[in-house]
Amino acid sequence: MIADYNEEAKKITWYLISAPLQDEEALRYVEAMSLLKIELNHYESILFSNMLENKWRMASIDAALALKDPNNNVRRKLFVMLAILEASPNYTKYFLARDFSVFYYFRLILISFRSVIRAILGLIILYKIKKKCN
Repeated sequence: MIADYNEEAKKITWYLISAPLQDEEALRYVEAMSLLKIELNHYESILFSNMLENKWRMASIDAALALKDPNNNVRRKLFVMLAILEASPNYTKYFLARDFSVFYYFRLILISFRSVIRAILGLIILYKIKKKCN
């Protein structure tokens, strides 16, 4: 079980900040999952295993869940890891404000467009998984 949580933590971290996970934060995630006991139903288990396959799929399903089912236990797992990373001194550079050039606004528009595409694709994935579970 610990190995599973460790692997989850690594993949979620890569999705959230595109950085390798350090042992200290991995241990915190394992401890948090042991304490919180976030139980996934059949549908959520299939969703989560799909999400762990790759970063693109995780982003799409997360975007769809944010729209369709924001209180899903899968998202709770993501937010636990996000809280751990955000509170860790090892990852402050990923969460503190930085100076940006005027080109950042152009990048922001592209990222917004990509987010809409991911949400649409994620909704399709959710629909297919939900259909399989019924």
